[in-house]
Order: sequence, then C-alpha cells, then structure tokens
Amino acid sequence: MSLISSLHNAAASLGVFSRAIDIEGSNVANAATPGYAAVRSSIQPIGTGATVIGSDYIILSSAGNFHADARVQAATSDAAWSQNKASSLSPVNQLFDITGGSGLLAAFQQFSAAFAGLAVNPNDQALRSTALSAAGAVATEFRRTAAGIDAHTTQVDSTLQGVATQINGLADQIRQYNVQLRGTDPPDPGVEANRRAALEDLASLTDITTTVNPDGSVAVLTGAQQPLVLGDQAYRLTVNPSAAPGAQVSSSGGGNSPGTYSGKLGALLDVRNNTLASLLGGGSSAGSLNTLAKGFATRVNSLFSSSVLPSGAAGVPIYTFDIGNDQNVARTLALDPAVTPSQLALGSTGPSAQSNGTANALSGLFNSSNPADWVNGATLQKAFSGIASGVGQQFSDATNAASSSQGTLTSAVAERQQISGISLDKEAVNITSLQRYFEANAKLVGILDTLTQAEIGLIK
Repeated sequence: MSLISSLHNAAASLGVFSRAIDIEGSNVANAATPGYAAVRSSIQPIGTGATVIGSDYIILSSAGNFHADARVQAATSDAAWSQNKASSLSPVNQLFDITGGSGLLAAFQQFSAAFAGLAVNPNDQALRSTALSAAGAVATEFRRTAAGIDAHTTQVDSTLQGVATQINGLADQIRQYNVQLRGTDPPDPGVEANRRAALEDLASLTDITTTVNPDGSVAVLTGAQQPLVLGDQAYRLTVNPSAAPGAQVSSSGGGNSPGTYSGKLGALLDVRNNTLASLLGGGSSAGSLNTLAKGFATRVNSLFSSSVLPSGAAGVPIYTFDIGNDQNVARTLALDPAVTPSQLALGSTGPSAQSNGTANALSGLFNSSNPADWVNGATLQKAFSGIASGVGQQFSDATNAASSSQGTLTSAVAERQQISGISLDKEAVNITSLQRYFEANAKLVGILDTLTQAEIGLIK
C-alpha cells in the first residue's frame, strides 16, 4: 500500500472517530430529553463496510427497546386510569356525606328529630311547621344530590369529547413521525424520541397496542382492536357518551369496540357507565338514588294518607314526584306547596290508634324494624349507607390503585432507562476513549503526511 493510500485511509478513520465523538456528545446533550434513546456507535476496523476501502468504519444503532417501551406504555395507561378515576369519583363521593354534617344523611336526621319533637306535642303549630320544613329539606337534598350527579355527568361527557380530540391529535403526530422515520437506519434519534413521547402521551389517554413495522413505522391500536395509526394513515376516534356501553367509542378505521378501555378514556367511561348510572339509572335500571327517593316518599305519603287529623278528616300526601319515570324521581321529588302544617295528619288508625302514632312512626322511619318501611329489603339507613359506602369504596380503591400504579410506572421507566437511556458516566468513558483514539490517529496522519511530503521531495 502506498503512503498516499495509507494517508487517505488514516484521514478517513479520523473522520470516523470524529463522528463517533459527535454522537456521544449528542447523547450527553439529550440526556434529559424525554423519550430519547441513546445512539450506540460501534467502530469496526479495516473492512469492506468502510466508505474508503481499507479504513475503519462506524456502525450506528439505536438503544431503543420495543419491549421496554411497551411496558412503559402499559404502566402509563394503568396509572392514568386509576388517577383519573379517583379524580372523577371525588366530587361524587363528596355528595354523600356520611358524617351527618350535611347532605341527605343530615336531612334524614333532622326529619327524624322534627317528628320526634312533634310526637310529644302533636297539636303545636310551631312544631308542625318545623316538621313540614324538615320534610321539605329531605326533598331538597334529593334534588340537590341528583343535580350534582347530573352536573358531573355533563362534565364527564365534555371531558370525554376533549380526550377524543387529544387522541386524534396525537395519532396524527405519530403518523407524521412515521413518515419521517420510514426507511431510515438508524432512525433519527430526535424524531424517534418525539414519537416515543407522543406514544406515551397517547397511552395516558387510552390503552394502546404498538407494532413496529419493518420500515420503521409503527401501527397503533386502541382496545387491541380499533386502529389509530397504520403507517402513514391516522384514523379518527369518535366518542358518543350517550350511546349504550360497548358502542360509545368507534374508529374511522373500523374494528370492534372492546367495551372497556384503560387510560383517561377508560376511567371516565367506567365512572359514567357504572358509578353515575348506578345512582340515577340507565337502561332498565332506576338507579339506587331514585329507588331510595321513591321508597322514602311513597312510604311517607302512605303514612300520611292513612292517618287522621284531630278533626277526624283523612290526611293527605305531602310529596310529589314524576310517577311516570322511575329514573326521574330524585330530580323531581318536592314538597307539595299546597300542604300546610295544619294538614299534617298525625293520628294513626286501627286497633292501636294513637293521636301521635304517625308522628312516632315517622320519627323512627329511617331505621325502622317494620318491613313496610324498608326499601328493597333494607331500612332507609342501610339503603343510604349502601349507596354512600359503595361510592366511597370505589373512590378509596381508585386512590390506592393510583398510588400502586404510579410505583409500577416509575419502575418501568427506570428499567427502560437502564436498557436504552443515557448514562453520563458511561458517555464520559466513551468520549475519553474516543478522544484518545482520535489523538493517536491524528498523530498517525501527521506522521504519514510528513513521510508523504518527504517521498514527494525525493521524487522531485
């Protein structure tokens, strides 16, 4: 080999080492960039892979790991599901105060106390007014609670539409990154980091299944069945919260709805379809709050209607509500404005008639041992407790799951960092080593240049 050829080869190798140093420097510069996977450079000795035959050459590869990315995406979906479910259940849980300081329980307790006082002196008009007011407060609390649930349902529906918009925007971004990365080897680490970050953002909104295609693009499905991105095509996800569960989410790319999702989308659908619908009804179900409201109001009306006034006249019902729609009882329950305190019939009839018999029955109605006073086989107290504890348990479970899933996500991210992330210590060692090789090669270039110049001088 001539000196000139050796000089060319050494100079080409010098460029290889320079490029490797630049790559390590880029790794260091992007150490804090979300989703950035290290680029590994492998310098190969003289071989046919070199641009200049006979010189060293470099092989570049991404440290990105598909399986590690998939674990992070799955953990991201789970963490977002539990966090968003807990967040969405919080205002519902607050509607059912179990301390008796406010809400339905407080109204029930005031109702019982008012009629207990009235039973002592059933002809006292002031006590009658207090009792009627307490009865009206119970109806007001049912309406307030129903209104709170309705308002939260509207908020959930609005948020679901916003989530769909976010999903569609991220799907289009991923499509664009697919176009940029298609056929590149190794992939542009900056674009790849952006796509990885977009996939994780998408995973926080809905569960995704990602497949890497041979050309470097990715295919993304949600619910394991509905396409969001296929190569250079993005498909629009549509959410219709009012549709029947299982038909609320559709993709313009087709695919069957799995019925349940993860991420923020899944959490909101779960709260809407299960928690909120269980309270105010859905499908053929009246909802537990409506059932409680109807059972309470119907029993109170029945007691008053079967009682007598001091004059001997029959009593009248005091509550009105939508009798034609069991899913609308709590929303419409109200005290009949035509009923006055003097119309409260407190005298029971029958063999054990008492002038204050109905007042006594009403004072103990909430926790009565009489099956006629129960709702679906439970006392009013147990029925209310069942509703409140059910919502509270869901909120507690979601809160605990949020803490646990966040720990899982942290572990998944740390594991991926070990596999494909950037270690500043390792980069420092690599850069130091490459610099030494570069300096040694530079000296060789200098020596070969001197020898070449000497050889040229001898020829002249």
